Amino acid sequence: MFLANISPSYAEGSGGGGSGDIGNGDVYVGAYYPIPGTGEWASFDTGIPTNPREFMYEPKCFAGDVGDIVCLNENERVCAAGARGKLVYWFTRLKESGNPWALMDPPNPSCIYAEKPRDVGDQIRENILTEFQSRPIAAGTLSLQPSPHTLIGAHTNFYVEAGEQVFDFVMLEQNIRIVASPSEYEWHYGDRTVYGPASQTGSPLPADRWGEETSTSHVYRETGNYQASVTVHFSAEYSINGGPMVPIDGRAAVPSAPVAISVWKSESHNVADDCRVNPAGYGC
Repeated sequence: MFLANISPSYAEGSGGGGSGDIGNGDVYVGAYYPIPGTGEWASFDTGIPTNPREFMYEPKCFAGDVGDIVCLNENERVCAAGARGKLVYWFTRLKESGNPWALMDPPNPSCIYAEKPRDVGDQIRENILTEFQSRPIAAGTLSLQPSPHTLIGAHTNFYVEAGEQVFDFVMLEQNIRIVASPSEYEWHYGDRTVYGPASQTGSPLPADRWGEETSTSHVYRETGNYQASVTVHFSAEYSINGGPMVPIDGRAAVPSAPVAISVWKSESHNVADDCRVNPAGYGC
């Protein structure tokens, strides 16, 4: 165990800031600070003499002097922000009280490092777009009217349903929330015609208005079977440990599942025959 007079305070960073108990996960840890007398670095400030509490850490992976190899490998994987990172548990008590040490609440281990890591906020900002684009964003649902058959030369109405999606995960020991919202739509009608990106989502029409022109409708000029789809472009914001939302510079393009549409040709004829008189007449 290592004893240190450590203040449970946090640096303010670009993702927010504030103060609170060590390890509470409610604020953004934006920088690293030296732990006095150790040469190691923690993600909270240390050595403030006016703090009424004292703190002690204990390595997570050791029982006495014996190390757990599996746990040490986990250290290397989790504590990757700087050199020779290791997981530790923190304990606290009032200074000079002689009380037993109490495990910090919540009892989650945190990383300390042999050398000062880069600011975790900078690392998150550099990687947040990739993290956003790798999330399992649900594609929009494409609908056509009429469907699965439509007529050549008529307006086929297209519309898409896509909504806001929230993703919570841990990145560099920080709790990250990404909120993704659809912002634009790129319509692929299947006949090599593309419309957008545009802001229109389209909307359903009642059956008695099918064939009307809409902002997202399409007129097929040739008969055939087509695969239509829509690519939804999502914009997003992120927060670190419940801090303010920050826009992500970039978008994610998510294609919908294709929808089959068959385009038919209609013909009209003037019929002079009375089918009762001439059952073989056109249209009889």
